[in-house]
Amino acid sequence: MRKTIVESVAENAKLHSEKPAVIAGSVSLSYGQLYALVRKNAAALNSLGLKKGGIVVLRADQTTEYVAMYLAIHLAGGIVASLERNVSDGRIMEVAKHLHAQMILEDIVDGDTGILCVQRKQLQQCAGECDLIQEQPVFPCLEDSADILFTTGTTGASKGVELSHNALVATAENLLNGCGYRDNTVIIVPGPLNHANAIRKVFTSFVNGSTVYLLNGMLNLKSFFHALDYPGGVIACCLPPSAIRKLFQLTGDKLGEYANKIDFIESATSPLPEPDKLRLCSLLPGTRLYNNYGSSESASVCIYDYGRIKNKSGCIGKPTINAKIIIVDETHQEITSSKDRIGFIACSGDMNMKGYVNAPELTREVLEGNILYTNDLGYIDEDGYVYIVGRKGDVINVGGLKVAPNEVESAALAFPGIDDCICLPTQDPISGNALKLLFVWAGREKFDPIRFRKHMKESLEDYKIPRIFEITDKIERTYNGKLNRKFYLETKNES
Repeated sequence: MRKTIVESVAENAKLHSEKPAVIAGSVSLSYGQLYALVRKNAAALNSLGLKKGGIVVLRADQTTEYVAMYLAIHLAGGIVASLERNVSDGRIMEVAKHLHAQMILEDIVDGDTGILCVQRKQLQQCAGECDLIQEQPVFPCLEDSADILFTTGTTGASKGVELSHNALVATAENLLNGCGYRDNTVIIVPGPLNHANAIRKVFTSFVNGSTVYLLNGMLNLKSFFHALDYPGGVIACCLPPSAIRKLFQLTGDKLGEYANKIDFIESATSPLPEPDKLRLCSLLPGTRLYNNYGSSESASVCIYDYGRIKNKSGCIGKPTINAKIIIVDETHQEITSSKDRIGFIACSGDMNMKGYVNAPELTREVLEGNILYTNDLGYIDEDGYVYIVGRKGDVINVGGLKVAPNEVESAALAFPGIDDCICLPTQDPISGNALKLLFVWAGREKFDPIRFRKHMKESLEDYKIPRIFEITDKIERTYNGKLNRKFYLETKNES
């Protein structure tokens, strides 16, 4: 029988109170310590005015304090709406108004909005005064709303995704089964906890009764390698593709020194380029290597073990334990798909969102019953493996032929000296569109376009080879590492 995330923490606190639950920097909380703090914070939130179903807006950070507040909001009956840690007070207030939030848990002065503003110091003080000896906790119901996650907005305006407690647990089950977590797994998570990819590893660890090790991003690689040396448990890593590429750029093949230490690496947020897959397979032959496909709206619906199942370019694996995948046409009718007959990926399962907050029309566009319809183009092969070709909005029409930019980018990244790149459309008087490649060059020698074209011809058809190559200092990405195509398209339109 499923239990909510906070109920799993309570159970783990009874079963193995001294076991580390969450580590961040020099601070480590055992399950017993974490749950005691969660209970006190929850009682304080209720005494300060949080009611069942109330939305709490706050900044997320990579601390044990934030994790305890996240769980406490759930235990208090509230809904977590977390934002990036560097977001302005004005943006917090704007989001809180849009969500009709009940509470802001930040050092913000309340205006005439009717939203209760509670300082974190005020919460800590109130929590310290709570007496919980006789009080029995009331856990949220599985169907209650738990989180509001905000999409990154790379292809449009950011949307608030409403998820139930049941969806969170179903997500955890998908990850536990798909990645093979162990009882003593210690998973290193560098991503921001307001983003779906990172927070899902936190609560998956709690359902499993294992340990999550939080890092404050990947800017300090010394901290990352220090985490790999953690002496307890079996080490695993949640590394988005951008983090893996940064490791390669700045440390070469150093990751290979931990070949006997890392149990598995799971990548999400975007497809991992084929050259990086091959390099990881070579450096870590005994490590389980996974690419996790999902979204804020529907989590971990396919997981691909590319370390074991090779030579399937574009594959995202098979559906996870709670997911069912179908391919549909533009009218949402299911089709029999193949490499030559692609359609849109749609998925059903308990991990799906309830809908977009205060946006019923947008919700109806993508959610019918329990089926979520995506803009991802793909197909299912005869063995049941799912492949993704690209996103509807990203695919570039070149003279009537469709080009998925990620395929071009993957081929370009295999060329020695190219550290990062993005493939974009550019106007062409004959074909309407041509391909342009922006890239960061880190080669010791001058870039050779003739040699590069020859390289691209070895893996791509002629119409997929960019006509224009342009060196740039950096490639714009979102805060969670995705290529920010929207930035370039908007800049193009403005110019």
